[in-house]
Amino acid sequence: MSSFHKIILGSREVGIEFERKRVKNINVRVRRDGSLYCSLPYYASVKEAEAFIISKQDYLLNALDNTVNEEKNASLSRQYVDGETFTVLGKNFTLKVIKGPKNTCRAENGIITLEVTDPQNYRVKYMTYEKWRRAVIRSVIVDYCNELYPWFARKGVLPPKKITLGEYRSFWGECFSKRGELKFSYRLFEKDRELIRYVVVHEFAHFIVPNHSSRFWVVVAELVPDYKELRKRLNSK
Repeated sequence: MSSFHKIILGSREVGIEFERKRVKNINVRVRRDGSLYCSLPYYASVKEAEAFIISKQDYLLNALDNTVNEEKNASLSRQYVDGETFTVLGKNFTLKVIKGPKNTCRAENGIITLEVTDPQNYRVKYMTYEKWRRAVIRSVIVDYCNELYPWFARKGVLPPKKITLGEYRSFWGECFSKRGELKFSYRLFEKDRELIRYVVVHEFAHFIVPNHSSRFWVVVAELVPDYKELRKRLNSK
């Protein structure tokens, strides 16, 4: 069984997933999304694990910064030129840049066509691609919210008052059940639709069960029976 918490390291709030396993010691690692994962023995308490993590905070904060910088450098290394490969909803696409009367972007048949008024202008290409990327993932997430909500409505869940997207690095999704708000990361753009749907189900399930207890996972499993495998895939990179 696992549970997700927030922990303060230095002056930073960091998301962390705790999972009990048949291990002898408390182990912690930094994930690519900027969160932490901690495996702990069945006999150890979460408070013990938190104390251990805080004792290693200098090392962990440095590792977190390095991970975030690697992600930023990967993004900055993009030149937005013909032949570059981008991942869109779990599939690889090759970029094609063309000159056109307006700045637009579209993807079909394995090709992302980036049409811009000035193909030599990096900022124009970057901003056009980013605007399209965010619009695509917002549409996919909202569609899943609309598709899944009737099931949760039958469980007594009210419609979300607000759905927010941002470049969140410490989580894929987050639910604020008391104020009826859902948050999702734009970074889901690179994940396949099955994983995105799982994240939406996961966050909606928190309107019913606000924690990660066994009851919560029972709710998730009703819509996503293979959620354990999807969770591993979601956090594997």
